[in-house]
Amino acid sequence: MADLELTLSMLSPHDRVMPLFTGEVKPEGITLRCIDSANVDLFYDVLKFDRYDVSEMSVSSFLAARAKGWGYVALPVFQHRAFHYTKVLVRVASGIRKPEDLKGKRVGSADYQQTAALWTRGILQHEFGVKPQDMVWYQERAERFSHGGASGFKPPAGVRFHYATTDFGTMFLRGELDAAITYQTGAKIDRPKIDLSRDRRFRPLFRDPVKEAVRFYKKHQIVPVHHLTVVRESIVKEHPWVATSLMDAFERAKKLAMERLYADPPTLMLFGGHWLDQQKAVFGDDPYRYGLKANAKEIDLAQTYSAEQGLTPRKQPWEELFAEEVLVAEEK
Repeated sequence: MADLELTLSMLSPHDRVMPLFTGEVKPEGITLRCIDSANVDLFYDVLKFDRYDVSEMSVSSFLAARAKGWGYVALPVFQHRAFHYTKVLVRVASGIRKPEDLKGKRVGSADYQQTAALWTRGILQHEFGVKPQDMVWYQERAERFSHGGASGFKPPAGVRFHYATTDFGTMFLRGELDAAITYQTGAKIDRPKIDLSRDRRFRPLFRDPVKEAVRFYKKHQIVPVHHLTVVRESIVKEHPWVATSLMDAFERAKKLAMERLYADPPTLMLFGGHWLDQQKAVFGDDPYRYGLKANAKEIDLAQTYSAEQGLTPRKQPWEELFAEEVLVAEEK
């Protein structure tokens, strides 16, 4: 029987998926045509045009789109995890010294619907008592060309929300913005802006982001999930085995990456082995675990935040979100 041919697009192929791109790992019964989408807005293309068969996808945008009946289901293969809330940038003159000082302040996010913003708002609310309604929000991406623009986003009721008319760098320098959840100078899909990393008028909200991330993890045993993997729903309905074949291939590719990393840390990291040992002491051998049961707390909390923030009307049952054969395999 001939292989099923599928396209796989990744935002930027990393070490855990590179064996799929090189052909070193092949999913059973599937030939993948792998596409590096680092220079385009992958999420916009898939959300609006259903462009690829298998794709990396924003967790927040997936939940929002799936709630509207979007024709993709998820695999619990998380391509990106991060404590992004620890990277909030603040303008020193705004008087923000701690998270609670964000109340009443003007806060920017590249895309209100994006997962970095979802987790940051949720953690600010539940860890520090700062609700989304306590701040004034600015979105840097244009109304139509954004994750929300591709999936029918409407600003949640009770939130003071504006589309920015210029880039966040300019707004910061003019004193029109007090903080930014996302401030990326090299992002291909965002407005160009100056690098403020050496400008003493601006600083991170958390002086020690690693210390704060470790505190959060030790308290909740959660590493926030930002990107997952989606598959065209029509494909898994016609070929249900595709879901578990892909899951197995992603697991094997990750295993290779982990073996190589631990055996031979990158030479450009002078203390790479030491840093890896420190990471393992806190997060264990595999901070990028895949699967539903292994990520039940992360998935549930992302859904909770999404519903609380008015991005989705409810927490959908997993049967409505994930490929059926993945659920069956986990039951086994």
